[in-house]
Amino acid sequence: MALVEKLSPARELEHIKMIYGSDRPDKLYEMLTASFNVLQSRAQMLLSLVTITLTITGFSGPKIAASSLLARISIAAGLALVLLSAIVLLAGPLRLSWCTQDRMGDIDQTLIRLIEQRNFRTRRYHIASFCLVIGLIGYVTSVISFLITG
Repeated sequence: MALVEKLSPARELEHIKMIYGSDRPDKLYEMLTASFNVLQSRAQMLLSLVTITLTITGFSGPKIAASSLLARISIAAGLALVLLSAIVLLAGPLRLSWCTQDRMGDIDQTLIRLIEQRNFRTRRYHIASFCLVIGLIGYVTSVISFLITG
């Protein structure tokens, strides 16, 4: 089994050029900008889950929290993490900026900059996903506690 090598942005650009050819910077640029679209749509999906969680909690949260100490703590912690997820999403993958607004010295440097931005936003996406999942676990724990204690 071959080892997977984590590529630096510069090495990733070399790899992409091997796949698409180095004589087509428009194709390389198009491929990188498409990755931002994927990231954007996935981040919007997470934000939808955040919105649903916050909306449901607005209706049922006070009753759940009143049922027990465990429910109160877990719903508060869960909501805090869900909100943190939204903040990370808005400050990362959902932050609006245009791929054409940054130009470095040459096309390779510009493409490397796009890869760095994509990687930064991807890391933020993963952090937001983690916060959301842990927050949802807290929220579901509070609902389970409510169902048990009534």
